[in-house]
Amino acid sequence: MALSDPIPNIELLRSISIIKENDMLDVATASVKDLLGYAIRSEMDSNKAYSTLSDRVSNPLLKEKFRWLAFEEDKHRVMLTKLYSALFPNQTVQIPEKPSEELFKSIDVSPSTTLVEILFQAMEAEKHAEDFYARLAERVGNSQEKLLHYLSKVEHSHYVMLKTEYDAVQDFADYAEQDVDKIVT
Repeated sequence: MALSDPIPNIELLRSISIIKENDMLDVATASVKDLLGYAIRSEMDSNKAYSTLSDRVSNPLLKEKFRWLAFEEDKHRVMLTKLYSALFPNQTVQIPEKPSEELFKSIDVSPSTTLVEILFQAMEAEKHAEDFYARLAERVGNSQEKLLHYLSKVEHSHYVMLKTEYDAVQDFADYAEQDVDKIVT
C-alpha cells in the first residue's frame, strides 16, 4: 500500500477476516468443545434471566411463561451436557465463567430495564441461539446433528412466544402487572 492510498476500512477488513479483534469466536472455526461450553453457559444464563423475570412480573400468565422458559433452558443445559459427554467421553465439561456476546445475546434483567426492552432482548437472544444451534449442527455427527436441529427449532418457538408477549406489552400498558382477563375485558 502506498502512502497516498486511502486508509483501509478496519470494519470491512474484520468482516472479511483479514484481521480479527480479540480472537472473536465463530461457529465455523472454533472448537466444538469450546462452542458447547459457551452454549451451556448461555442456557444457564438464560435460565437465570427467565427465573428472575418470573419473579418480577405479576401477570400470572406471563409469570408462568417465564417459568416455563426457565425450565426449557435448564433442559437444554442438560441435553448439551450429555452431548458434550458423548462427544468428549471422560472429559469434564468446561463452562466459561462469562458468556460470549459474539455467539449469544444476553438478557439484561436489571431493575431499570423495561419489560419491552427485556422482551426485545430475549427475542434477540432466542434468534441468536436458533442460528447458533443450526450452524453447530453442520459441524457434528449425524445423531448429534438431530439434537442440535431440535434445539434450533425449540429456540425458534421461544422467539415466537416472546414476540407474542412483546406485542401484548405494547398493546396493553399494564400487561406485566395484571391478569390477562382483566386487561382485555
